[in-house]
Amino acid sequence: MERLIGSGEGPHIVNIYGPPGVGKSALALHVAHRLKTTFHSVQLYADLGAYNAEVPTATQILQRFVADLDPSTINVPVGTRELPQRYRSLLAWQSSLILLDDARTTEQVADLVPGNTKSLVLVTSRVPLAAIAGVSLHHLDLMGPDESLSLLTAAAGRHWAAQDVDDVRTLVGQCGRLPLALRIAGAILKKKSHWSPGRLVEKLSDERTRLAELAEGHLDVHSSFEISYCTLTDDESRAFRVLSLLPLNRFEVRHAAIFLQISENRAERLLEALVDAQLVEANDEARYRYHDLLKLFARERCEKSGDDPNGALAARFLSIFTSDFLESYRESLLTSHWSEGWAEGLIRDDLLISTPDALYVPPRLASINSGLNCADWQNAVTVSPRLLAVGGPGAGKTVLADRICYEVARDGRLFDAAFNVPLRLRANRHQSLDRLINDSVRLRHTLDMLPETLELLLHRRRTLIVFDGLDEVTVTERDQAREDIIEFSRMHPDVRVVVTSRPGVPTQKFDESGFAQYRIEPFSAVDVRAYIDKWVAATGALRYGEEPLRAKVTAPDTAQWLSTPLLVAQLVSLYGRFGRLPDGPFDLYEGTYSLLFERREIYRGIRRSGVDPNTLGGLMCALAYEFVIRPAGTGDMPSDEFRRAVRRALRSHTSRTMEDRGSAEELFALLATSEFPVHPTSESAGEAEPWWTLVRDPFGQYLAARAIASDSGADTAFTSQVVKAVRATGFVEGAAYVAALLKNRRPDASRELATAVRTALGKEKELPVRECMEQILRTLG
Repeated sequence: MERLIGSGEGPHIVNIYGPPGVGKSALALHVAHRLKTTFHSVQLYADLGAYNAEVPTATQILQRFVADLDPSTINVPVGTRELPQRYRSLLAWQSSLILLDDARTTEQVADLVPGNTKSLVLVTSRVPLAAIAGVSLHHLDLMGPDESLSLLTAAAGRHWAAQDVDDVRTLVGQCGRLPLALRIAGAILKKKSHWSPGRLVEKLSDERTRLAELAEGHLDVHSSFEISYCTLTDDESRAFRVLSLLPLNRFEVRHAAIFLQISENRAERLLEALVDAQLVEANDEARYRYHDLLKLFARERCEKSGDDPNGALAARFLSIFTSDFLESYRESLLTSHWSEGWAEGLIRDDLLISTPDALYVPPRLASINSGLNCADWQNAVTVSPRLLAVGGPGAGKTVLADRICYEVARDGRLFDAAFNVPLRLRANRHQSLDRLINDSVRLRHTLDMLPETLELLLHRRRTLIVFDGLDEVTVTERDQAREDIIEFSRMHPDVRVVVTSRPGVPTQKFDESGFAQYRIEPFSAVDVRAYIDKWVAATGALRYGEEPLRAKVTAPDTAQWLSTPLLVAQLVSLYGRFGRLPDGPFDLYEGTYSLLFERREIYRGIRRSGVDPNTLGGLMCALAYEFVIRPAGTGDMPSDEFRRAVRRALRSHTSRTMEDRGSAEELFALLATSEFPVHPTSESAGEAEPWWTLVRDPFGQYLAARAIASDSGADTAFTSQVVKAVRATGFVEGAAYVAALLKNRRPDASRELATAVRTALGKEKELPVRECMEQILRTLG
């Protein structure tokens, strides 16, 4: 209270001003009741608003005040000229509090201010009365969400059931947190005790009738707005009406000038007049906005006045702020080099594939939720406006994201624009998704998109956003990214949203928010043949001939693993350049490891944790080795043992500082929520402390072999590590991989390993282990 009144000698004059319905009178009355013991001698109140369509003059109020202070003047009226002097004389030595409610002008108030130092004058008004000498201005803002909820609860006189809480919060939003509207909504619910909050929410859901519904007894939002509207000049009232059609939530003077088709100077004068009238809000950045209910009121008035019957103003504005950008964006998409995901771009040193259709084989999307299959992304997004597309490494998720943008640019029948937004660009920056969309356009297409252009595209154009690579966000940021995507979808209900990710990322919140899940299906034999046909057509005759390539990709042992676009592209690229085809799984695992942890991940700037992809690969190999040396028959690891293994791997591959910063827990969380060769067992899904396993196919042994090979210096007894793994888990394929990995550095590795295994075989008594050792010896020759 002291801050509101101020210090020093009076009279203290406080002007509480704000938009209609914000609760100025209620606050002033509350303050007056709190201070009546401080200003105990005299308390006076006057309503300076219209009564029977007439606004009382200062003289009329003075006559009443003087009569209240000196009843003898009732029979002996004081002359008009003497009234101010008589009024001040009566209050000269009094400790007085005067509340002047709903003042319209400075002239109404000036003569009602006492001349002594012991008085407080509280003035409420819709516009700031800055011309009053010595006045202290206090703008009254809207209530916060929690305060609004409390007011609605008190006005309704109810205690909300758990199932009503969401509807009550929706009701607060429909009322725009405007106290008058909240009091009306509460009064309706108090009178209609048989109504649930949801029923009132339903009645207020139609914006065309919301203002009419927000009326109860003498309380009426529409009438409150009408009083302020009637004070505007013709030019101001037209600007107030027409600018409510402007398709931006916040706008600047230049936007208003373009929309009204007037100069910026004139537009600024009109806007500032509307701000003074508290019908439009302004912030320090010279951006303006309407309160939600005032915008509805203005649009209602605009429709009655026939200011823009055919929507020509909004259409013209939309064209000005989106058409040029969309034309440049489409040109960039249609002429740029195609995605890095296909064949690494190069077929020969002198030939660059840049035609989007040259090597593209459309993916098939299978619905996980309903079991329905969609032949293409167009059908999927038509059926499911919110879509989560899941695919393993190399399945073509980023290519699909790029392809969606390209096809929208080429054929705009479904959408006006589509944006591929790599979520990895957000790492450690925490910018909003709107900002991330802008950043991705600038980085990928060297185009600057104005904030108002993006807003118009999200609210007024047919737009699709692909948030690519949720799994590529660091594990510590993944939950926030998911929450932000869900909130973005809620804020932009007309925008189609697609999210891509590897399996393993928790999806429950997506499911609860209406996202349909689709799986990117593996390449079939038909897809592989189609890709090769496209390759041959794009390059002409392959220098090494087609038959060896076709024979390789159709062989049963190859078809088992050649299931993703990236693997097919790598195989064909390798053959196209060098005439060499993978000899078997070892070549496959070399390429797979590179995809997961080396060149491609580093090139794309992916960091799924606090360590870089290369280091992450080393950690994965170290963990794989921990699994293959566990005693035979012990199977999977419990969480406590696995945590210790993670810490040991970190100590051997990163600095002690990184471990102290909690990298062990971050890596533990990353492996729990992403598709990696080391992962929680499916049987323990949902448990508080899951068990952990290594991928069951030989790729797990290949990773362990890399850990052994990477540790083998000139004097390292790598053979003992292999023998240890053989005695624990067999490690037949892994032993051969160790020898292959060391072939260049240690030409005699196979011979050394064979000698060690033969020696161990002579001492081994367990028959299964002996059989594994014999098989290794046969493999090593």
